Amino acid sequence: LTSLLYFRQWLEDALRENEPDSSFIFLVGTKKDLVSDAVCERTEIDAIRFANEMQAEYWSVSAKTGENVKEFFSRVAALAFEQSMIKELEKTAGCMAQIGTGNLISM
Repeated sequence: LTSLLYFRQWLEDALRENEPDSSFIFLVGTKKDLVSDAVCERTEIDAIRFANEMQAEYWSVSAKTGENVKEFFSRVAALAFEQSMIKELEKTAGCMAQIGTGNLISM
């Protein structure tokens, strides 16, 4: 919960260092396996409220158990790929996009 108090400042610092609308914002609760279910539930309620205020996605993960780790990284990769595709399609104004050095992707 203590780190939730610093969330707003960390977010402001990160947004100041990046271009507007160039970032995805995630609030990730870690070490879920170290607290009781009751403490986890109370903390997650606060975290979800903070995430909603900051227009962030909230994810609760545990590196120890692996809970939601793969799903979280898959979400980040999917959003990054989608954003790359949209930017590439906007540049070409067509229905073909080149991401990296691979084959063209037809839309």
